Parts: sequence; C-alpha cells; structure tokens
Amino acid sequence: MRAYNDLDHIAPIVWKMSSVSIPTFYMFVDKEFRDDYRVKYFAKSGAREIRSSILDNYYNNLRKRLRWQVLIRCSDGVLSRVLGSRFLIENNIGVVVAEWGGPDGKSKMPFVLRPARRLGIPTVAVPHGYHTWYNNDFNAATAMVIEKTGMLPQLTNRNLYTNYIVQSENIRRYCIESGIKKEKLYVLGSTRFCKEWSDINHNLCMQNHSQKRDLRRPVVVFFLNHWTYNVDREKCINLIKKLSEEKIELIIKGHTRGVTSGTLTCAEEALLEKRGTVSFAGPEAHSPALVGLADVVIVYGSSICFEALRQRKLVCRPLYLCRNNTIFEGSGLVYEARSDEEVTAYVRNYEIERENSIDETLLDEFFDTHVENKNRGEGVLQEYVNLINSSIYNEVHSIQ
Repeated sequence: MRAYNDLDHIAPIVWKMSSVSIPTFYMFVDKEFRDDYRVKYFAKSGAREIRSSILDNYYNNLRKRLRWQVLIRCSDGVLSRVLGSRFLIENNIGVVVAEWGGPDGKSKMPFVLRPARRLGIPTVAVPHGYHTWYNNDFNAATAMVIEKTGMLPQLTNRNLYTNYIVQSENIRRYCIESGIKKEKLYVLGSTRFCKEWSDINHNLCMQNHSQKRDLRRPVVVFFLNHWTYNVDREKCINLIKKLSEEKIELIIKGHTRGVTSGTLTCAEEALLEKRGTVSFAGPEAHSPALVGLADVVIVYGSSICFEALRQRKLVCRPLYLCRNNTIFEGSGLVYEARSDEEVTAYVRNYEIERENSIDETLLDEFFDTHVENKNRGEGVLQEYVNLINSSIYNEVHSIQ
C-alpha cells in the first residue's frame, strides 16, 4: 500500500482475506499508516505487516545519496533481483496484490513486483480509486494525449499483470480502449463502496469521530476534486463564497491527493474562515463521518457521492463546475444544479427536499450496476478473495 487512496480501497480486501483465515501480509511501500483505523482493524483479524529493514535503509537513505540515474537503476536492479527475491521466498508469498498502475508500480513496489514475475509469482492489480467518468478526456493529461494521437493513453504494459480487477463495465470499457487485454480484466465491483464494507467502515469512523455539529444551522459538506479534472476553479471558489454567506455551517473537505491536487491555498482558507461559517476538514476527518454530519452534500466529481447515497443524504451536483460526464448524472438520485442560485436555493429548502424520499428501487439498481456488480456470486469482497486466492502460486521457485 502506497497512499491514502490505496488504503481506502485495499483495506477491505486485506480484512476479508485475513478474516477467512487466509495468511495475509501487507507492506507499506511509501507512507506508513500503522495508526490508521482500517489498518488496526484488519490487523486484529490476523493480517500481518512484513518489511525488509535492508530495503528500507537503502530506499530511505542510501538511494537518495546516489547522484546518477544509471547508478540508481543498477543498484535497484541488483537489490530487486537478490533482496526482493529472497524477501518473497522467505515470506512464502504466493501472490502479490498491488494498486492499479504500471507493471513495476511506484516507490518500493518495483522491489517486489519485478522479482515476483521473475519467480513466476502471480501479480494482481486492484483499484486505488473509482473511475466515475463516461467521457475519456476527463483530465488535462488524458485530453492532451487524445488530442495528439486520437486515442487514449495506452496502458499495454499493464498486461504484465496476471489479473487486472475493475469495478464496473464502464471501467472495463475504458481499460480495453487503453490497451489492456480483455482476458486480463475482471469486473468484481467496488470494495470501498460495497454494502458489506460500507457498513463496517461507517461504524469504525463514527467510533473514532468526535466532531459535533451546531443543531441551530443546517450542515453542508462540500467535497472538492482534482483541479485538473476539467474543473472550473474560479467558479468553484465563487460558489463557496456565496455559500459562506448563507445561514449554514459549511465544511469543506479537500481531495485526498493533497494541496496541489484538490484543495484551497492557505490564503484562500484563511479568507473564508474569517466569515465564521466555514471550516476545513483535515486528514483526520474521514469522509463517512463528515457525510454523517451533513444535511446536504455538495459534490461535483468525487466518488464520495456513493457514500452520501449509502447514507441517504441529499446530494447536490453543481454541473457547471466541471464539464465531465459521470455515472451520477441522469441517475435520478442527485439534484443537478446549473447555477449558484440553484445550489443556494436547494440548500435553503433542504427540509422540504428531504421530505421527498429517495427511490429505493432506483438506488438499488444504481448500486447493483456500479458497485455491487449485480450481487454476483458471494458478494463483492468474497469475489475478490476468490480470484486472488485462485491465482496463488504455492510453489515458489528458488533464486536462479
């Protein structure tokens, strides 16, 4: 596991595998999240952390002192071949599960993925986020490639994975257009938002959440998304300013990828906080708990919309902030606003809007299609376990 998003989507798999008595190990390849509530939870179910002190020392210290890229590549190659192989063999690893990405991964992943393939150990790629878009040009980088080549960035090197798991048919379609072979792709649903894990995750979050709300004012939680994902940043900030003038408690949650990806600057935050009605949720404030506080959730590009719908919250999607077309538009489950005035009017009338109960049949159909994979087999998490477990290579080759 490398980043917060990976943990969000991989933690349910680690928990499920360890809870059914499959020997399950986890490894932090960059940031370490030992104090995270999800890590503590799956550790209690039997999952065990493994690490290499030699590899950690090399990657965190010695590697940074090497001046030339050719020397870094040579050193990485030797350690991957010798140390990485020995690490896998000594821990009797039968399958390596990594986040979506290139065949070698990022950070310390190459020291595990490369020797795994050399030893014939299967490698499985699992989601680190949810691809909500129907349009292929959903961000600046992808749009640039499409404009130059007429096609999506090609991800053919990901065919080196034994299996590549996605959550829905829409994401499978995108992967095929990106060059990933059909036979490599498995549609198994979303671990992060399936009902089994959503219920567990919500309960865990609420146990660890102490934030209180002012019952005299409605609470509006505004989730930001990547700025480079076709978002009109100026319009977004203008909407936040207008909402700050309403008689509400406005909580803003930045994107989990960090400041440059999807949050406001320190100066912007300070200016808004002076209004007295705006607060900013830090990394310790987990999204399910924030959604639980909300009367209205405003979201224009994030998959956290699934969480809001799970909790039967009023969801407002300001379509004019982002030109991407997502699975939520036209779903009949969210309010689609086309101006600041429509957003503020919806917030003011939230009590009236709340009386219009959500269409449970429509909601079930939506989740069946995009999250639960139509309740295939034994449930989402068990289907992940079955596929990963079926690929385990029991006889690890000795180092050549």
